[in-house]
Amino acid sequence: MYIKSIYKQVNENKSAKEYRKDLKEISSLNFRRNSKLNVMAVYGALKALENIKYKDNLSIYLASEYGCIEDLLKVLNQINSKESFVMPFDFLNVNTNNTGFLISQALQTIGNNINVSSEDLSFEKAFELAYFDFHFKKVDEILVGGVDESLDNVSNHNSFINNLDNLDSKDGSSWLYINNDKTNSLTEIKHFEFFTNLEELNKYLKTIDYKIVGLNQFAKKYVSELQIDKNLIYKSKNNFCGTYSVPDIIDLLKEKEESSVYISLDSKKRAYLFFFKCD
Repeated sequence: MYIKSIYKQVNENKSAKEYRKDLKEISSLNFRRNSKLNVMAVYGALKALENIKYKDNLSIYLASEYGCIEDLLKVLNQINSKESFVMPFDFLNVNTNNTGFLISQALQTIGNNINVSSEDLSFEKAFELAYFDFHFKKVDEILVGGVDESLDNVSNHNSFINNLDNLDSKDGSSWLYINNDKTNSLTEIKHFEFFTNLEELNKYLKTIDYKIVGLNQFAKKYVSELQIDKNLIYKSKNNFCGTYSVPDIIDLLKEKEESSVYISLDSKKRAYLFFFKCD
């Protein structure tokens, strides 16, 4: 598997209107009534494939930790108010599954179209599905990304998410385009693995050579239990959004090291490992 194109957008909290304005510059489709998440996702997907000749059977894997959170809050407020009723488009925008369809429509593709959400590791789970589909020869061209709205407008949001470093929640739409062609690739995904415990992870880490290592927030929390050279840890930027691991990975790849590793842990110390290698 070779990563051929990357796109990262991480912003302070912006309005859906602002994102629609950006999207209008690169797409003729009308997204006037679509949710902020939908607009962010379509814009990111289009930018990731801006200079790519992809096939119409391209498979799309979208990860989102919170989904259409702004529209969900709007609908809940409408339900709880005696002076208003649920508006049809607001109700439709609560359904995150619409997002994948809209990306396919904008890209004019007919391949697999899957949305994934899984606590703290949504991108990793989406990538796992894409990885298995690729290696079992079901697909040979993949667009996988993570998209989440900022939680700034959600009161007391840190009480129900894991924000271990108390970072500002941001908008994020970041993507990887992957195929099986080595030519002009950014890097090869040499290995991707899930480990049920740190003992298994540490055993594997001893078998590979890498020049830089990125860590998600739980890997940073339990870093003393990881058998890695602490001098090789990449100081990640403030990419904190629901699916922050994908912009973190993109930043890691931009360092252009010969080999790199990204480790994602969950709260139970289960782990995913990405191993990238450049020739």
